[in-house]
Amino acid sequence: MVLNLLEILHGTLTIVFVIISILIGLRIISRYFKLKKSQFLLFGIFWIGMTTPWWPNIITFIMVLVTGGTIDIAFYVVLGIAFLPITITLGLIAFLKVLPLKRKNKKIFFTIDVSANLAYEVYFFISLYIDLSLIAKYEEIFILEWSIPSQIYFIFSLIVFLLVGIPFSRVSLHSEDPEIHMKGKFLLIAFISFATGTVLDFAIPSPITYLIARLILLSSSLEFYIGLILPKWAKKILKME
Repeated sequence: MVLNLLEILHGTLTIVFVIISILIGLRIISRYFKLKKSQFLLFGIFWIGMTTPWWPNIITFIMVLVTGGTIDIAFYVVLGIAFLPITITLGLIAFLKVLPLKRKNKKIFFTIDVSANLAYEVYFFISLYIDLSLIAKYEEIFILEWSIPSQIYFIFSLIVFLLVGIPFSRVSLHSEDPEIHMKGKFLLIAFISFATGTVLDFAIPSPITYLIARLILLSSSLEFYIGLILPKWAKKILKME
């Protein structure tokens, strides 16, 4: 199998996006060991875990280049999706630690989200055993056709991501501290960028769309990192030092 230029760019950008996101996630985790705040550990794991749906694409890309073949679809969905519900739950815990919500509301929100994640996890492994097409099936290289239940779960997860992400960024946006306010701006942009890139990637399958989506997702990782940490190099660029 020979890849065309767009497919090569798609695979290359996917590798860049995932590697940078993992490095950023590890950098966020390192803040936990310095500040001893568990939310940094959870945010770092969350951001790394959110890239797992794109890991199979990287392996497929490398296999096509090396052997001309692709990976088995069962391996594809297990690697890309099986741990996503756990990732989302850990991320929600981190967000709820910071969001100024009443304890009762946090409990309700958490219960709904965990119930949905648990339900899909059970559905996923039952379908994996019974019929893989109940999860997804290959449409062409790099492209899977996701089942209706999988699509519903992805949409639900993205809505939850925005419902907690946007208020999370607004907490910083309401601060009178210039640095915290700037963090809020980058966090808001990061959440919108990630949601936009994900929708483009999964809802509109085409080589050009994939390239645009990867660039948007790459920018969301950098924005999330700046929004959480606001490193010195970002302060210099933003002329805050």
